[in-house]
Amino acid sequence: MSTVLTLILLPAVLAAVGFVIYRLVVSPALRAVFWRTFAGYFSGVLGYLFIVAFTVAASLMAFNTTFFSANLATLDQLSAGFPVLLLFLVPAITMTAWADERKLGTDELLFTLPAKEVDVLLGKYLATLAVYTVALLFSLTNLLVLWAIGAPDPGPIFTTYLGYWLVGAALCAVGVLCSSLTSSPAVAFVLGVAACAIPVLIGDLPANAFGIALPAGFFRSLSVPEQFRDFTLGLIPLSGCVYFLSVAAFCLYANHVVIRRRLWAGRRAGMGWQYLVRTVSVALLLISLNVLAGRTTARADLTAENVYTLTPVTDTVLGEVKADRPVTIQAFLSPEVPRAYAAIRKQLVGLLREFDRRGGDAVTVRIVDVEPFSDAAEDARAFGIEPREVVTSKDGRAVTDSVFLGLVVTGPGDEVVVPFVGPGALPEYELTRSVRTVSGEERLTVGVLRTDANLNGGQRDWQIVRELELQYDVEPVSPDGEIDAEKYDVLLAVAPSSLEEEQAANFLTYLQTGKPVLIFDDPYPLTLNPGGSIANAPRLPKPPPGGMMGMFNQQSPTPKADDGKLTHVLAELGLKWPNDVIVYDPYNPYPQFGDQVNDQYLFVRDRDDTDVHELNPDSPVTRGLDQLLMFYAGPLSPAEGNEKQFTPLLTTGPGGGTIEWENFARSSFDPFAGGAVFVPNRDPQGDPTPQPSVLAARLQREAKGEDKGVNAIFVSDIDMISDLFFSLRDDPNALEQGLAFDNIAFVLNAVDVLAGEEAFLPLRRRRADRRTLTAVEAATARFLEDQRKKTEAAQEALDEAVDAAQNRFDAEREALEARDDLSPQAKAQLLDAAEREEQRRLAIEEERQNQALRKAVNRAEDEKDRLVQATEGRFRAYAVALPPIPAIALGLFVLLIRLLKERRDVDPERLV
Repeated sequence: MSTVLTLILLPAVLAAVGFVIYRLVVSPALRAVFWRTFAGYFSGVLGYLFIVAFTVAASLMAFNTTFFSANLATLDQLSAGFPVLLLFLVPAITMTAWADERKLGTDELLFTLPAKEVDVLLGKYLATLAVYTVALLFSLTNLLVLWAIGAPDPGPIFTTYLGYWLVGAALCAVGVLCSSLTSSPAVAFVLGVAACAIPVLIGDLPANAFGIALPAGFFRSLSVPEQFRDFTLGLIPLSGCVYFLSVAAFCLYANHVVIRRRLWAGRRAGMGWQYLVRTVSVALLLISLNVLAGRTTARADLTAENVYTLTPVTDTVLGEVKADRPVTIQAFLSPEVPRAYAAIRKQLVGLLREFDRRGGDAVTVRIVDVEPFSDAAEDARAFGIEPREVVTSKDGRAVTDSVFLGLVVTGPGDEVVVPFVGPGALPEYELTRSVRTVSGEERLTVGVLRTDANLNGGQRDWQIVRELELQYDVEPVSPDGEIDAEKYDVLLAVAPSSLEEEQAANFLTYLQTGKPVLIFDDPYPLTLNPGGSIANAPRLPKPPPGGMMGMFNQQSPTPKADDGKLTHVLAELGLKWPNDVIVYDPYNPYPQFGDQVNDQYLFVRDRDDTDVHELNPDSPVTRGLDQLLMFYAGPLSPAEGNEKQFTPLLTTGPGGGTIEWENFARSSFDPFAGGAVFVPNRDPQGDPTPQPSVLAARLQREAKGEDKGVNAIFVSDIDMISDLFFSLRDDPNALEQGLAFDNIAFVLNAVDVLAGEEAFLPLRRRRADRRTLTAVEAATARFLEDQRKKTEAAQEALDEAVDAAQNRFDAEREALEARDDLSPQAKAQLLDAAEREEQRRLAIEEERQNQALRKAVNRAEDEKDRLVQATEGRFRAYAVALPPIPAIALGLFVLLIRLLKERRDVDPERLV
């Protein structure tokens, strides 16, 4: 249906534009009226004043403070207020189009020319549109500033300016119509402002403004800002083009009726009613065209990454939603967000609009602007959507903003709540997954095996479990009894090495059924050992019941099956995994973190300087992923004879190796644990390996006879699915530093592949490039570096002062110990007194130095804020001052030419 409507409407639009061009080419009278009117605007200073005023106003709006706080190289700030700006600019241009003719009596002269009335009308309209176009062309200097300070996407820039031109084309027709109603330019200006305000501001009316039950958003859909919004996203919608051309066409027809009124007196009565019926008929025809256009999805996506072009997967999902089983998407979004969240909000809004169009009657989209402490905020919280508290700096002060970016997708009998769509999220994936989940007949089920990892059922579920719940039914699985193989589509087992003998046997029995299993285990699970000592590791026995207080518990822990080696499970999988060997790789793509990153932090990414594919490009699990981060993982290899069943998914790069447990950890006494514990060595020594180490692998064995085969993925690291990666995904500061890891996508891909649900895999590979103000960021980075150096210098001064105080005490102690005239008791008393005095002086000195440090840090922070604001102010001054310069220069040039011409034509004797 949409394609048929497009094939009808697109030729109609092209025919209308072609007719105007045709008349311009073949009609000398039209061209004469056009040039006469156009030149009249620039015969005096008025035309140049229009252009200068427009470019200055546009620059002030485009490069306001919000522009710099959003840190996006776009014209969004100008676009937000552009229709309102045209409320005053367009009537100023069009007010003299007919009013001056009527005031001077030259309108009758025009109609005595050998020309059609439509040509005279088009000449007037095209002249005003040309003046507006010239003003718009002069505002292109804004783009020079934008490209100087950022890296904008050319596609959205082009479509935005096309939208500017179409808005102006529609409103110019409105203004010319108003000018034909009066002989006073001032009255024409007021009428033009009032008339243009109708399509510009009608969207602010509530649906029940006139006491009639209209659909929600009815008036908004008729407004200029709503029809213009898609152009600002980088789209050219057919519906928007039809809307603006329809407004122009209707006003031009009404203008034609007005200028023909002079002929009615000599004709039969009732001519006015006849033309009224004609005008209403034209209006109904154009309204019908717009209704049809609103039902089309035809639009060109000119963004560099085709951000708003839905993938075939999404089209399929939306097409499968039935009108009798509709889906509702509610987006609770803060209308103003900090700069780090501006890009994701814009992309999310654009995709929501596209979902609304493509979904038709089966999908309803409702975008709710949520202000703090409003009723909308309470509605969001009722769905479980809580705001994120984001600390930003404004005017040198820390300000906390509450940011809502949540989704509620409701379908027949099911509901999905996405509490927060962070800057590292994939909006199309979130929306498509949610729509399919709530519109499907039944969700697949993921079972989560209960182990010492406590993914769910503990004090708090891991976030990976909550992420899986957005797509699957997730149920805890007890290993204490037989596991129902028919109940679960995928079984997730994290740290199965912690299972006891009977539990491991039940897990092995399930594995032998050939059902899909995703296994994560780890020689040193950092997430399960947050205190620094190693209590939970496959190599070690289970900690005593009660954790750290276990020394008061006389009950011995139950032994692990196979001493934590997973011997029988690995044999079934055809896999080798030494549970006490740790992989290292010195590769570190983030040198700015220095000593915070050791060689056991494994950055898995394809490097430009090697031929090793650390992310298997041939596997659907890893294809299209960029980089992952793993901690203290172990090496995997196929058991003898199982090489063909073993597919590496993640590997290290060349130059790494392995560390044996004896070199990695050492025994240390811990009084709180009641005895000896293991702690990692500071700098463990390992042995290089000739080949990269495999960190994750897919294991597949076909069923033969009673052997049900194997369908599993084994990952030798638990920490890669920890909550850390969800925090990084939602942390804009981490993303700005390049800490965008695909750990979450890897896990979801693995579950989907094992479950046979591969529809969402392409969506997790889509990423939009965030185009920022690179020049401002570079200047800000320099200021931040200066601040860091000043802070480090202050910290070093504090450390030196503390060391000096300690050295004084050491010297005094050595002097006392060297004295022979004092007894040991007297020395001890004097040392004790000296130590107390030195500690007092040291505490005072530390406090004094800490105060100095805080002052230095605050001064550096304030200076950084001042420099950032000064830099933004300087860029803004350039942005506002440069655009009007070409118009002013042209005006002065024309004025100079005119003065020289007048001086040349004057009698020389009169110049004396």
